[in-house]
Amino acid sequence: MNVKLILVLLVSAFLIACNQTVEQSSAVDAPLEGTVELENSAFSPNTVTIKRGGTVTFENNDATTHTVTSDSFDSGDLAKGETFEQTFTKTGSYSIKCKYHPGMMMKVIVK
Repeated sequence: MNVKLILVLLVSAFLIACNQTVEQSSAVDAPLEGTVELENSAFSPNTVTIKRGGTVTFENNDATTHTVTSDSFDSGDLAKGETFEQTFTKTGSYSIKCKYHPGMMMKVIVK
């Protein structure tokens, strides 16, 4: 009976170690910078993954004014050709929208 308990503990420890390795390597694989274009009333791409401490540059290539707005920051109005840079210092998922166009949404994932 003790052998079964030891085996279960060893397998559990192995699985936990493997999961931590995968999470660490995915953060290492994430780039430090990203670029998002605002065009045709959409963010492109609509999901960006970066490392913690990384910066995303948002560039408005659309004829209309847009914003890059989340719960923790707001670019203010961006006219055509203007850019906005945001550095992300905390890990997590950030939902971003344009306050003028409700269907214009995206996500930044920081690892």
